Amino acid sequence: MKSRKLITAIIFIFLSTLICTDVNAFPGHQYYIKNSRAPKYLYVIKQNDLSASENTMIATLQGIISNKSDCQIYTLNKNQPDYKIWLEDLKENYGVNYSMVKNPWYLLGKFKSLVKGYVLYDKSSQKDPSINNACSLAALEDSIAIDKSLEARVKNAGIKMQRDCRNTDKYWAYDNLWNKGLNHSTVIELSPTRDAALRDYGIMSKSLIFYEDDPKDFSLRNKVFGSMKSDSTCLGWGPDEGGNISTASKNGVSVVPADWSYNLTVLSAFPSSPLIQKNGSDSTKNSASKNTHYVTFIMSDGDNQQWNLGSNFGSSKWYGSHKRGSFNMSFSISPSLYELAPTVLKAYYKNASSNTFKDCFIVSPSGNGYMYPSEFKTDSLKPFLKRLNNYMKNSDQKYVSVLDNWSLYNKDLWNKYTACSNIQGIFYLNYHRQDDYKGEIVWSHGKPIVSCRNLLWSKIEENADLVRNINGYIKNGCTDTSRPEAYTFVYVHAWSKTMSDIDEVVKQLNKNPAVKVVAPDTFMQLIVENVKHE
Repeated sequence: MKSRKLITAIIFIFLSTLICTDVNAFPGHQYYIKNSRAPKYLYVIKQNDLSASENTMIATLQGIISNKSDCQIYTLNKNQPDYKIWLEDLKENYGVNYSMVKNPWYLLGKFKSLVKGYVLYDKSSQKDPSINNACSLAALEDSIAIDKSLEARVKNAGIKMQRDCRNTDKYWAYDNLWNKGLNHSTVIELSPTRDAALRDYGIMSKSLIFYEDDPKDFSLRNKVFGSMKSDSTCLGWGPDEGGNISTASKNGVSVVPADWSYNLTVLSAFPSSPLIQKNGSDSTKNSASKNTHYVTFIMSDGDNQQWNLGSNFGSSKWYGSHKRGSFNMSFSISPSLYELAPTVLKAYYKNASSNTFKDCFIVSPSGNGYMYPSEFKTDSLKPFLKRLNNYMKNSDQKYVSVLDNWSLYNKDLWNKYTACSNIQGIFYLNYHRQDDYKGEIVWSHGKPIVSCRNLLWSKIEENADLVRNINGYIKNGCTDTSRPEAYTFVYVHAWSKTMSDIDEVVKQLNKNPAVKVVAPDTFMQLIVENVKHE
């Protein structure tokens, strides 16, 4: 019998290697298109001081010059305060000096020798798709995108028009440019109302920029997603969530919410290198106390790249809170940062708490990008998981959160995830309501798939409600650590609750000696070591 188990184990390890090892999946291999030229000097300009059309001009100029000059452009926005933190980080830790510039036309004059021309669009209507068409074409023409209101001044600067994209529809860029040099691994889904966000990266990476404003119309999205490479990524956001993510998933495309992301040209220019999480000193690690109820907290919305970049790090509500470090906590975080903003991800790791209590990072839903695994195109899931497995190794992350539709019992699906050597478990969230499965645990290859049991979410489960519910579990005898009922995974809604709310809840829970709040890695280890595997 022992030899049989040994053979089974060897076969499993071998199959895991086949499933989750890719000849290209090593630290030196990049998935996203990165700026190949790290800046030595930055000209920094404030978007809030510019008109909408000037912001588009500067963002597209930023994209054009990014891999052609050691001097590049960086933008600041008062609504995205953390970009100032990343700017200072580049200066202090990477030797990139900068100066502030007020006049956008100064920048155009300085870099116009690198610009072949301009592509015209019309922003008189907020829904006019010509801005997206102009940016898609400008990427191929080494040109800037210019609104008709600025055309005369651009001409006076000696820059000639390459093409007029006014009066073009939402299909124009795909129909005319898709096979003319645009990359097929990354696209940008961006509302025409966004003047600057992501447009620098779209130009640099030669990505199609498109949008479909009717949430019930999937004609363009099906065309775009359906003609992309296997395991591709859409940066941005659509007019709806469920329908958009479902459509992308069925075509093997994952979505990175990034429609308010800026400066990816600059931030992607720095090398990506493996990171190590701080261990901390979680006193409960590797030992389960009898008659105890274990609780772990995970902050939601780490898949939002723009939040990780723009306001999470420095905000007193979230990662920048002085309450952080007062209790064990976990943050889900977008894997896209590893390549598109490696200096930012490094700063998160560097500033994590690791004293009496620890911060822990896990992969945000549902892996490399937001997708529904149960709907994901079959032949795309394999390369998706290979890439995820490699990322988790390089980022020292062992657990991934998954958001899906009623699939907790889909063991065949989880077997594909857990066959990956670096995935030690899954935190499952249901799309209908994240806590629909009420803490149920299923097993896959000896690894736990733990569903969300409770929420910390305004108007759904408030602070006092959560405390009362957890204490109620203990009154009902949910303290036998050999049973799933002794473990509660709490998902914290970032947009309605803050670190102060979690702190308040933890202080109340700490009054009950039967409750212990632990980090998610400890939480999972305790489950593996104590709960019977089915």
